[in-house]
Amino acid sequence: MKVSDYIANFLSKHTDYAYGGQGSSVIHFIDSLKKNNKIKFISGQSEQGSSLAADAYHRVSGKLGVTLGTSGPGIINFLQGMACSYFDSIPGLYIAGAPTIDNIRKNKKIRQIGFQEMEVQDMVKPICKYCKIITKIDDLSYELEKALYIANHGRKGPVLLEIPDDLSRMQMPKKLKKYKIKKQINKRFDYKISQVTKMIERSKKPLFIIGNGAQTSNSLNEVRKLIKKFKIPYACTWATAHNFLTTDKLNAGVFGVAATRFGNFSLQTADLLLFLGTRLSAQIVGSDLNQFAPKAKKILVEIDKEEFTNHRLPKVDLKINCDVRIFLNKINKINFKIDKSEINKWTKKINFYKNKYKVLTKKNINHKKNVDPYFFFDHMFDVVKKNSIIIPDASANLIWAYQALKIEKKLNMFTAFNHSPMGYSMAAGIGAWFADKKNTVIAIIGDGSMPMNIQELETIKNFNCNIKIVVINNKGYSLIKQTQETWLNSNYAGVDKESGLSLPNNCKIAGAYGIKSVVLKDNNHVKKNLKKIINIAGPILVDVMIDPKARVKPKIEFGKPLHNMSPLLPVNEISEILKN
Repeated sequence: MKVSDYIANFLSKHTDYAYGGQGSSVIHFIDSLKKNNKIKFISGQSEQGSSLAADAYHRVSGKLGVTLGTSGPGIINFLQGMACSYFDSIPGLYIAGAPTIDNIRKNKKIRQIGFQEMEVQDMVKPICKYCKIITKIDDLSYELEKALYIANHGRKGPVLLEIPDDLSRMQMPKKLKKYKIKKQINKRFDYKISQVTKMIERSKKPLFIIGNGAQTSNSLNEVRKLIKKFKIPYACTWATAHNFLTTDKLNAGVFGVAATRFGNFSLQTADLLLFLGTRLSAQIVGSDLNQFAPKAKKILVEIDKEEFTNHRLPKVDLKINCDVRIFLNKINKINFKIDKSEINKWTKKINFYKNKYKVLTKKNINHKKNVDPYFFFDHMFDVVKKNSIIIPDASANLIWAYQALKIEKKLNMFTAFNHSPMGYSMAAGIGAWFADKKNTVIAIIGDGSMPMNIQELETIKNFNCNIKIVVINNKGYSLIKQTQETWLNSNYAGVDKESGLSLPNNCKIAGAYGIKSVVLKDNNHVKKNLKKIINIAGPILVDVMIDPKARVKPKIEFGKPLHNMSPLLPVNEISEILKN
């Protein structure tokens, strides 16, 4: 069997699709994929778009996301998707073509020998769990199995195999070298479970924080068991928020630098925080570490021990280095002696915050000129069908989507949370659609982000993907404008037409690609038409004319604690909340 045929067969056992672009050093792989009836190659317009599609494919299907790129430019292109997967702990396999073995440099001081040769290993190491160039055919099966194991175990992430052109067309040896999985020794932490139990039992205002680790370890059912068993309130990071009804009285809402007042008030007044697979990033804790949940004892359950060395980590009272799933399996077997009356008081207080500090106001609803973003997202959550896949992009549209979050039906919602490149959502929508063709994909993207991967409109048209491309069109970069207003006295530069940034007409571009488009001009237009538009079969671009003056509100200004969001509330009101 030819090497490329062997690899196609190997991949078909782990996924239904591979994404990427053609090139001289990957032609044998793509030929083999085309001939294999158990896996299909999806050709994108750019390896960048393909890498984002592969990342999203795993997030929706749970199957392996595979990206192919030819040597040199192809590899450079798919670094964007690799970074998204690495920082969000998404497993994926990247196959990079390389020049023939004889044309690979032995002296790295030589810039290049083979055509499009480049130093791949050193380039990808910072955003890749494992990378290897295979120059011996006897190592191929071993390296494939090893790479997949590494991608899917421990803190998950992407891996890369670089395969020379001539090796891809060799014949596989009869005897295959196998990768032997080393038995993992689980650290005992029973005494820490006992400490956790005591801390929860002593707490009057505990809050479980549900992070991406609970999702990537397939532990959400265990989380639900824990919540149901003890009726203890919880708050979700953006990565997991779509899994829990926002109407649930125990759900305290999303929190962080650009989230909700009620979520932040719940966090800031808790006396115990149990973080379940949550990296304590700056977007969560804010810039003032001493003012982050100052009254709360903090327990951090984290699979990656290096996270405990973060110099920006707030004080953590108990650190548990293990898989969230293992921790939850143990903790769910214990019966806590909690004070139910105190927990009930705490739950009522959280719901008081939720009712008093709602994001959507009458001002948002009654906005007449253009579309108000908070109204738009609130209405969108009302009209989307059950099981729809919603992919916000980056910047303001991402924040508005999660601030206005309304989960009253089963939805799937994600983005590249930590790398957060402009242009993610539309390309990611392709992978999401191939992962789940039965349901509608809604790719929400800013007009400033559209040009980043606009070429993938052709891929969407080519496969007739049922993707609604919702352009949040505010005539520029509104979140950067907001930052310039805060820091630079509203001296705008490179953020709109007047300050030097020119953006294209999205409807005309969609038409050039053969995709229908529609414009929503104001709130009333949204209310009358959005549901009908979403129900149209096939791809369509929706240009939503957002008020250019709309800003993210509320939001933390740099240096302020989570409970002090702008627009600022009266000092005595904040003081009264923090007393309780």
